[in-house]
Formats: sequence, C-alpha cells, structure tokens
Amino acid sequence: MHSNLIGACIAGLALALLAGPVLAQTSESRSRAVKRATVAPAPPWGGLYGGFNVGYGAAGISDNAPIAIVGLMTGAIGGAQIGYNHQSGSWVLGVEADIQFSGQEANFTRTLPIVGDFAVGHRIPYFGTARGRVGYAFTCGCVMAYLTAGVAYGSYEPYATAFGVTLRTTYTNAALAAGAGVEWMVAERWSTKLEALYIDTGNIGTGLTVPLVGTIYALARSTVTRIGVNYHF
Repeated sequence: MHSNLIGACIAGLALALLAGPVLAQTSESRSRAVKRATVAPAPPWGGLYGGFNVGYGAAGISDNAPIAIVGLMTGAIGGAQIGYNHQSGSWVLGVEADIQFSGQEANFTRTLPIVGDFAVGHRIPYFGTARGRVGYAFTCGCVMAYLTAGVAYGSYEPYATAFGVTLRTTYTNAALAAGAGVEWMVAERWSTKLEALYIDTGNIGTGLTVPLVGTIYALARSTVTRIGVNYHF
C-alpha cells in the first residue's frame, strides 16, 4: 500500500512538473493576445500622401470690350497634388499643394467699323493652390469629409486680335481658393477623392490696351470640380 501511495505521489509530482511550462506558455499566449487586442490600429489618414487628379473648370468672366464677354471659360483640367495629414481621433488636419494644367478658354469675334474683324478671348493655361484642410473621419475610418481654404496662383491671359495682330497679356494675381470634398480609402494606402473649389482672382486692374479700341478690363471667378487618387506613404 505504501508503495502504491509513493507511486501516486511521484506520478502527481511529475504531472505537475510537466504541466507548469504548458500553463505558463498558455498564460503568456493569452497575455499577448490581450495586448494585441487592446492596441488601437494606426490612423488611416495620417502622414504624407501624393497623387493625381482630373476634372473640369468653369470660370465666369466679364469685360468691357466692344464685344463685351459675359459668360464662361470652360475646359478640362488635370494635375498633381501632394500633402500631409495629422489625425487625432476622428479629426484630420492637413496641408495640400497642387499644380493644374487647364484648358479653360472662351473667345468671341465681331466685325467693327474701321477695325474689321475684332476678337476677344480669355484663357487660364495653368493654376495651382496651397491650402489647409480640416476633415472628419467617419466611424468606419474609410471615409473622410473635409473643408479646405488657402491661396491660388497661376496664369490668366486675356487677348485681343485686331488688324490681323494679336495682343495678349498675362496676370499672375494671387487668389482666394476655398472648397470642400470627400475622400474614400478604397484599398490599403490608396484613396480616391471628389473635390469642388472656388477660385476668386479678384478684379484685373491693369487691362489690355488695343489701338482704336481702348483698354479692356476683365475679371474672372472660377469653379473647379475634380476627382483624384492618392497614395499614402
């Protein structure tokens, strides 16, 4: 009987020695799993990003030429952007700069006494912006709506043709740029956006002087709608 008792004690001691490491490993594995579960995922919108966009622009224009233009310069636009975001909870603060090639243009022609065929046109060959952005990331984390405002720069060219000669001038006035947009995180590191901007160049004060016609003054207000894609580094 004593031998059976001694054998049982030895077996129990051996079982305890074997179970100790197993229990320790199980406890450590559970601890690691809990730590992994409690660590929040990295914010999807923070950091450096860059990409490309295409869209359409419509600039309201008016001038005081003999064939005064009151209408729209319209055309396709396309370019690239780069920016940086900082995310705190659902709020996203960032800065963005872009450069755009533009096909926005309008021109009209009329026959005038003495002068003959007289043409007036306006075009925006390129523009760019530097803006701040304030965004809100929704619960899913994959959609962000934002407001944006800053300054615009670029080239605005009114031109006129009379007596077979074309005169043009170029303005690079700084302008106000403001708008809103929404951006979707469609895949890891990739997002797409839809954005609308209003660009106000202010009044063009210098004017374009044409012989026998006089000085043409003009102003332009542009609205741009574009879609884009960004890669988040």
